[in-house]
Amino acid sequence: MQDTNLNIRFISFKVLYEVFFNKKLLNELFEQSVDNITLSDKDKSFIRFECKGVIENVDTIDGIIDKHSKVKTKKLDKDILIILRLGVFEIKYMDKVPAFATVNEYVGIVKKTKKYHLANFVNAVLRNVERSIDKNVNDKELTTPRIGKANKNCYFRIYNDGEDKVVNELISKGIKYSKYEGALDFKYAKVYKVDSFTKIINLETFKDGYILIQDASSTYLTDKMASFIKDDLKTSNTENISMMKLLDVCAAPGGKILGLIDLIYSDFYYFYAEARDISEDKIYKICENVNRLKVLDLNMNVKDGSRYDEVDKDKFDVVICDVPCTGLGVVAKKPDIILNFDKEKINSLLPLQKKILDTSSKYVKVGGIISYSTCTTTREENEDVIESFLKENNNFEKIYEKRIDVDDENAADGFYMCFMRRL
Repeated sequence: MQDTNLNIRFISFKVLYEVFFNKKLLNELFEQSVDNITLSDKDKSFIRFECKGVIENVDTIDGIIDKHSKVKTKKLDKDILIILRLGVFEIKYMDKVPAFATVNEYVGIVKKTKKYHLANFVNAVLRNVERSIDKNVNDKELTTPRIGKANKNCYFRIYNDGEDKVVNELISKGIKYSKYEGALDFKYAKVYKVDSFTKIINLETFKDGYILIQDASSTYLTDKMASFIKDDLKTSNTENISMMKLLDVCAAPGGKILGLIDLIYSDFYYFYAEARDISEDKIYKICENVNRLKVLDLNMNVKDGSRYDEVDKDKFDVVICDVPCTGLGVVAKKPDIILNFDKEKINSLLPLQKKILDTSSKYVKVGGIISYSTCTTTREENEDVIESFLKENNNFEKIYEKRIDVDDENAADGFYMCFMRRL
């Protein structure tokens, strides 16, 4: 048992080292390594909980280390810093793990890293923390301001008219659920939430294609676009009232265009939809959803959204443009985003965001609509990009814009969207 626990914690140690010092993304590390290791679901959950917990509480944890260590966190050996962060997290936040066991395990990890001379140091620091820490104190005076907050519920939308089937299964399995009650005004999409992602993916109705996991903010974009298509675009475009061509240029994992297909497919006699992304791996993520949801009418292609293709000029009625961004609206799901956030990252993304929008706009028919969206909260990546685009492209007009801030009223991820019509 001890060896197993040590291995689990050593995996957490290696993952967090990559996050903190090599700026790797937590979710990607889980997909590439943790998910492929032969471990029980309980052990994998332990690793995920521990890694996310350290990242979310790193300021408090470092403050505790600084109070009990003669060597401050800024001067600690990198391996030892990660080990101490994990040890303090377990002592402070994990009541079911005996403190003495935590200390012994992480002293063992020090030895596993071949830094035997620091084993006594780690032992002393963690013992000091164990003796003096009060689990009931929030240590707010030790924390520094974080960037935003976010809702951690799992949101999903009903797909393929399966609302009764989904609700009945939730009830039969005793899973607490509720309809979305935030400030967003949904006209077509049916949005629900539960408190656990795992509860959803284990449902038979999920496997049978009646559920699309998608945050309320992202679902709102497809709902709002469906409203424009049904109530505006379709009625104003009398010559092509039976035709609709959709394109999503940065589509993975496909939630937006798949949601839109579900909402408007039956309104058109002729329907063409295409999802693109920059790599085969991203297209594979779309395929997973397509196969589960049994969608037959989506074409998928590996294409770089920033590279113009003359073949697509003036071809599409609707283009969805959800660009790479700093992701500050989803920090609850990906807390490591905060660790890698700085002004330089915004500046590095802006040219790509503008390029994708400018390129994609050339694919829109006269009278058609392009949507620009991000899951971040910075003005530079949102409103400023749109203002710059409209100044340089007077053949487009803004018809809808919304910023979704992360707050108790919306209870959804931070998000920004803007719809523009080609004149």
